[in-house]
Amino acid sequence: MINKIDTKGKFLFLFLSTISLLFLMANTWMIWDFIITGFLHDISRILARIVLFSLYIFYLFVIIGIIMIYVASYTNYMSKMFNVAIRFTIVFLFPINVMLGKCIGVKKDKIRESFVQLNNSFLKCNKQLLPSDVLILLPHCLQNTNCNYRITNNIGNCNECGKCPILKLINISKKKGVKIAIATGGTLARKIIVQTKPKCIIAVACQRDLVDGLIDVFPIPVYGILNERPEGPCVNTTVDIDKLENFLIHYCNITDN
Repeated sequence: MINKIDTKGKFLFLFLSTISLLFLMANTWMIWDFIITGFLHDISRILARIVLFSLYIFYLFVIIGIIMIYVASYTNYMSKMFNVAIRFTIVFLFPINVMLGKCIGVKKDKIRESFVQLNNSFLKCNKQLLPSDVLILLPHCLQNTNCNYRITNNIGNCNECGKCPILKLINISKKKGVKIAIATGGTLARKIIVQTKPKCIIAVACQRDLVDGLIDVFPIPVYGILNERPEGPCVNTTVDIDKLENFLIHYCNITDN
């Protein structure tokens, strides 16, 4: 079993974010210098200064955010005072990164995967976590499609037939004493998180759902694991259980009861 989180793909998102920010700043400067300046000055010099000052503050905030993303991803240091700047920068730049990626031939899912790797690089060992502080959050598509037992409301309804990964994940939850739940979408996932109040989440999902969830619950530490889809999206998916166990043991210091 490995004892290190794989974050090799994070550079793509960092690269696209940096290029996107530089592109936006250059275009903002050109639009301001050649179009807006004269127009605003004709209306009010004070208004022009207010708008210019607001742009300075906005871009300073985003620059601080991207600097702290680099710091957090390479040093595992993340100061709480910069959480808002980091989250805002990610939310602001993500759609621009996707558009830039499309222009240079990088698929959206590849950018999403890179973001998941970047998010995972923020994580650091936390030896203070109790098993009850950790939540394993799973997608319903891990369940075998031919199963007659509904487990989305209660994972304990599993018949333990072993035809899908759910049984192995339930056993890990029992052995290590961590919480486990299945969510059918973002709304239910948020409800589960509010109810369980975890200090750390291990989330399994596809690229789109995982990225949306990571952004939504930030700054709660979330280890994202992309599910595997041998039969296509949302049908009999599976997950690398070794990655999940590795994180529990080496980063949460949680072993079997």
